[in-house]
Amino acid sequence: MKKWTVSELDKNKVRELTKNYGLPVFTSMLLAIRNITKREEIEKFFSAQNELSDPFLIKDMDKAVKRIKKAVVSYEKICVYGDYDCDGVTSTAILYSYLESVFANVMYYIPDRNAEGYGMNKGAVDKLHSEGVGLIITVDNGISAIDEINYASTLGIDVVVTDHHKPQDILPKAVAVVNPHRTDDDSPFEDFSGAGIALKLAIALEGDSFSIMENYADLAAIGTVADLVPINGENRDIVKAGIFHIENTERPGITGLIEEAGISKVNAGTIGFRLAPRINASGRLGTPYDALTMFLTEDDETAEQKAALLGKLNAERQSIEANIYQQIITQLEENPRLTYDRVLVVSSKGWNAGVIGIVSSKVTEKYGKPSIIISEDGEVCKASGRSVSGFSLVDAVFACSEYLEKFGGHPMAVGFSIKQENIDTFRKAINDYANALDKMPLAAVKLDCNLNPDTIVTDMVHQLQNFEPFGYGNPKPVFGLNGMKLDKIVPLSGGKHLKLAVSRGNARLNLLKFSTAPDEFPYLEGDTLDFAVNIDINVYQGRESLSFTVKDIKLSGFDTEGTMYKIQDYEKYKSGVTPSGFNDDFYPSRNEFAAVYLYLKKNPRPMYSPDSLLTRTGCPSIDAFKLLMILDIMKELYLIDYGRDADCLTINIRDVNGKVDLNASQIYRKLKEDIKNA
Repeated sequence: MKKWTVSELDKNKVRELTKNYGLPVFTSMLLAIRNITKREEIEKFFSAQNELSDPFLIKDMDKAVKRIKKAVVSYEKICVYGDYDCDGVTSTAILYSYLESVFANVMYYIPDRNAEGYGMNKGAVDKLHSEGVGLIITVDNGISAIDEINYASTLGIDVVVTDHHKPQDILPKAVAVVNPHRTDDDSPFEDFSGAGIALKLAIALEGDSFSIMENYADLAAIGTVADLVPINGENRDIVKAGIFHIENTERPGITGLIEEAGISKVNAGTIGFRLAPRINASGRLGTPYDALTMFLTEDDETAEQKAALLGKLNAERQSIEANIYQQIITQLEENPRLTYDRVLVVSSKGWNAGVIGIVSSKVTEKYGKPSIIISEDGEVCKASGRSVSGFSLVDAVFACSEYLEKFGGHPMAVGFSIKQENIDTFRKAINDYANALDKMPLAAVKLDCNLNPDTIVTDMVHQLQNFEPFGYGNPKPVFGLNGMKLDKIVPLSGGKHLKLAVSRGNARLNLLKFSTAPDEFPYLEGDTLDFAVNIDINVYQGRESLSFTVKDIKLSGFDTEGTMYKIQDYEKYKSGVTPSGFNDDFYPSRNEFAAVYLYLKKNPRPMYSPDSLLTRTGCPSIDAFKLLMILDIMKELYLIDYGRDADCLTINIRDVNGKVDLNASQIYRKLKEDIKNA
């Protein structure tokens, strides 16, 4: 279940844009929604020219360039010190390739994810010192390497830091710290990926944006999309240019990987969901040097071999990830109290630390909450987390830093290491932080606007294509189709997906609901539903047709926001915190128990959604708090088997002989007593 919001739309501004710039109304509407309304903003947004701002506007860029050029001229040994994820590998490839092209004495180093962990470490510094390195340039890391950079200095090694992660209060004592997130940095754009910063450094070193973009925008685009930084501002320019160069690439590694992934059209979506996971798989399960070699090689056979290896590792990663995910779901089902926490923190031994970030994304999606997954292998455990929009997980983790060894990340994603003995204390601390908020941000679907299904035509989708590349910060538009009658549910691909035939007025549409089996779909033919959809074009035998992909569904007009806040009240109560305004209105009556039980008994289904069950009981006084308490009590009294996540309720009615006394339920009695004492 998600909160639905509709973007604000200034209709006068739409008319103004249409009149002043001769734009189609639909294009003007989307520009107004994205607050792109000035001539220069519109021209830049749609421009094919990819002009980045002067890289020397970034703090310390001049110091970095001066020190690196000195090393190049003197043939001093330079090490590009990277990271094992997709952003780190592409960052390394950009800077290493550039320095090699200007005949620098350059090498690269990427730490082993399992043996060394993220960022600089003293063992690596010792190794580089033994190899005669005089200058280390970090890419996609280094901002938190205070001790390691000090140690490098004692060995006579200078360090230039280029990073995009949030700095701590103290900056490392490096020759230069190039990070637009520095508090004293006034450059016009700060949300680069590590690859974006590496690209800007290469432009500064070369003094020519055009040649650097031509040679390295492909790599920078892959790193930018993969790292989930906003695809707006200069990132949009990088990704647009990068996609063009990927489509026309002479880099055999990228060609090989596109072929291995079976990609017919390169866009931000296929980069993010098809290419990036394969690149990340090398660092998670193998060695990131395989991906790096694939990018750097000019040999077609080597590139093809490395691309095939990355595809194999990615398939292995998917299998491992699915296994860990199922273990987590089982753990949460067996310990339902954990699901009441505002931040889900789950840990176990035997989980591959390289894939727990991906698993965390799936757990967050399932439960609609921030989640942190911890691999307990070793005395110092590794953790990765993902958040929901509006809750800065990195701030929450920083607030609990006293229990951590290393930590870093973004508002939506974090990584850290923690001693096993501190896990339970950390779980309590981060939930105390979250509980201090009156209300947690809700998982949400943001609609650009609602559309009349009778007015949707293919030309509108052609206009949408001008807004690409889509991604974080410039999301693919989501539209609302409200009040649609569900006429027919048709299983596709052996029941893996669904086609939903819907209608309103004269409009007849077919919507696709992926990764949903018929018994997992909680709505009924004849229901009137609201749909949140993406719209695309299918081309078959030269003919175009509209294609609708469902992102979310709810019963038409249902108040999801109010229901989600009632679920938060339920979870607060179950975790021992008294909800605000706790009174007799929270207590379900016997008639309400009867309404729920009778409906379930007469209408058995494998799965229900909260909105459908609340609506169909025929008892409007039942809210989500009462419903979930009723289900808990029924489960305790062996009337039902029951489980739930963010979107669905799985309920099975049990055979019961005779009457059941509600007062036999400890949950029922405790709720009554707690309300009395509130």
